[in-house]
Amino acid sequence: MSDVSKIPLFLFGNGLSMALSPEFSLKKITNKFLEGLDGDEKNFLVELCGGVDNLDFDDFESNFSLIDDAFSSLKKYQRFIESNAGQVLLEKFNLSNPNLKQHEEIIKSLYDKYIFQILNLIQGNVTLVGINENLKEFSDFLSNQLANSSRGFVFTLNFDLLAETILLQNIGTNSITDFCASANNLKGTSINKFDFDPAMNDDRHGDADIELHHLHGSLSLFYDYTRNKAIKFKSEDIFQNDLYKKVFEDSLPLHPAIITGGGKSTKITEYPFEFYHRCFKDYCNYVKFGKLFIVGYSFRDEHINELIKRWIDNSEDFTKGLLIIDYKTNKEEQEKFKNFVKKALKKRKKIPDDCFEFNGANSIRDVEGTILKSKD
Repeated sequence: MSDVSKIPLFLFGNGLSMALSPEFSLKKITNKFLEGLDGDEKNFLVELCGGVDNLDFDDFESNFSLIDDAFSSLKKYQRFIESNAGQVLLEKFNLSNPNLKQHEEIIKSLYDKYIFQILNLIQGNVTLVGINENLKEFSDFLSNQLANSSRGFVFTLNFDLLAETILLQNIGTNSITDFCASANNLKGTSINKFDFDPAMNDDRHGDADIELHHLHGSLSLFYDYTRNKAIKFKSEDIFQNDLYKKVFEDSLPLHPAIITGGGKSTKITEYPFEFYHRCFKDYCNYVKFGKLFIVGYSFRDEHINELIKRWIDNSEDFTKGLLIIDYKTNKEEQEKFKNFVKKALKKRKKIPDDCFEFNGANSIRDVEGTILKSKD
């Protein structure tokens, strides 16, 4: 077999984080978010979601998408009103200015509180002690697969730095690239920052054979509006400088670069996520990896499912290279999940049961691998 059959790609979802700490569960995030709202904010959220019976305590993203949509709509229309065309509209048709800025600020407050809640829950929960106690077999397998391959790819959907922590500890900085390079300190502070700059990657990380991609962002990635760039901070610097509090309470010109809520398939095409998404797409289209390990992913994101389907279609025999790992112990739930995945990927050749593993991340095992399908 070609060497590509031995090249692994790991795709991690929120389920992997929950294996490390139950604090990462969406249900806990939902409850803590609602507990932190005052009476008026909570009442508004309930109405926005269509009543208390429609609040989803198991997957808050269904609720948050409504906040996200309302915020995006207000912000977009407010920008139009402030534009020359918007001002002409008000003047020529004798319309009053709706003054939506305050409306936008209220919705943004809810938006920011949810993001802030996620990041606060994540911060500090990824530790080497916790990894060694709860994910040692998985950590060893990940590190060995990447160390013994000519190349390797890690794509995350969770916001924490779990994969990064394992890679830095077990493999080392020189073998890994996250497409960020050291830059000057954040303006007005002594906080080190790293610019997201894939174009400079070959010059700065030419020897790195392991790529780390945050498809939906991470707790250390921010937009810097003053420079129109994405930047990254070290986890310890975020914690020591209470950076999230500075962002939300001191109006630093930064915003967490993460994707949540509705419209993910649209947001994934925006900077900087489009780079990660394009890389995953290219690797799947041309089968740049022969082993696909999917750990703790719900298969609810159509834009991710579409790329997995591309890899399946372009592989000589995907069943030799695919392993889907989940943590469901109930037989009925396992069958339900398998049927859901098979339906989500919609392939004529159904995914065999051998491609599923239900004993959690530490039950991960090797697969034979596959190559690019012959074009004859």
